[in-house]
Amino acid sequence: MYCFLKDIARIRSGYLFRGKIEPDSNGQYQVIQIGDISTDASLVYGSLTRISLPDVKPSQIVETGDVLFISRGLRKQAVAITERLDSAIATSQIFVLRPDERLLPEYLAWYINQRPAQRYIEEHATGTNVSLINMEALSRMPVQAPSLETQRRIVQIYDLSLREKELMELIRHKRRALTEMSLLEMIDSE
Repeated sequence: MYCFLKDIARIRSGYLFRGKIEPDSNGQYQVIQIGDISTDASLVYGSLTRISLPDVKPSQIVETGDVLFISRGLRKQAVAITERLDSAIATSQIFVLRPDERLLPEYLAWYINQRPAQRYIEEHATGTNVSLINMEALSRMPVQAPSLETQRRIVQIYDLSLREKELMELIRHKRRALTEMSLLEMIDSE
């Protein structure tokens, strides 16, 4: 079933900072910036900066189950928030999507990062120096919403493929280390 993103998720912009983000180790909020989303579309939880702000509304807090979408720049990626955050807000370059009960957040993030959605985003992005997609265009993006069971299977298979990639990389590093150690032992044995 296809539907528009606006019909299955609430979309809002992140917090608009009026100036430079000033870190405060005792601040009550964490701020999620574009750099905190890795190129493999995952949130680097340990890199979030603490800040103090006087005027944050409860509706601006990022919650578990939200999907963050980078709206400007080269990477138009989405990431699902799967872990609890400590009073986090996103910057205005990030849209916060809150899917309804028909969509799993992990599925929505995966779907946005796939070719059909990325093609739509490219076609509707504006800007010459800095590419961006506005909220209205994003809200009209068609999203394929299969049953929740199918979404769960897709997310599980995708997660397994990421784990496989990690393990293959670990094997490659271990194999290289073993080869180097064996070659060094050859030299030492002479």
